[in-house]
Amino acid sequence: MLRVLPILVALVLLVFSLVDLAQSPRDRVRVLPRWTWALVIVFIPIAGALTWLALGRPTDEGTVMPVAPDVAPRQLAPDDDPEFLARLRQENQRAEDDRLREWQADLERRERELGPDDSDGPTGTSKP
Repeated sequence: MLRVLPILVALVLLVFSLVDLAQSPRDRVRVLPRWTWALVIVFIPIAGALTWLALGRPTDEGTVMPVAPDVAPRQLAPDDDPEFLARLRQENQRAEDDRLREWQADLERRERELGPDDSDGPTGTSKP
């Protein structure tokens, strides 16, 4: 088991370094281009991986880490958003008002088409 441990450590270091290299932004890799780092890591197993970790890996030097991560505000579902609900109520009210105006205009038009009402009282009897 002790003989296998150095090989296992070298293999884990190789895989970790290659994955880290692949996930690093191309413009943030230091010293050498990414393809060169890949060759160094693969052909010089332990030293190449350690060199990548020491010299080639991108660092966050010069950048200040924010106290809280910059997370976009959670977007509310429409039925939870008070602004959306208020806007929906206004639109519904306007549509209802428009519909009532149309009905009123239609009723007045129909009454004009029928002509004047000749009844003289609530009984509905017509004049002689």
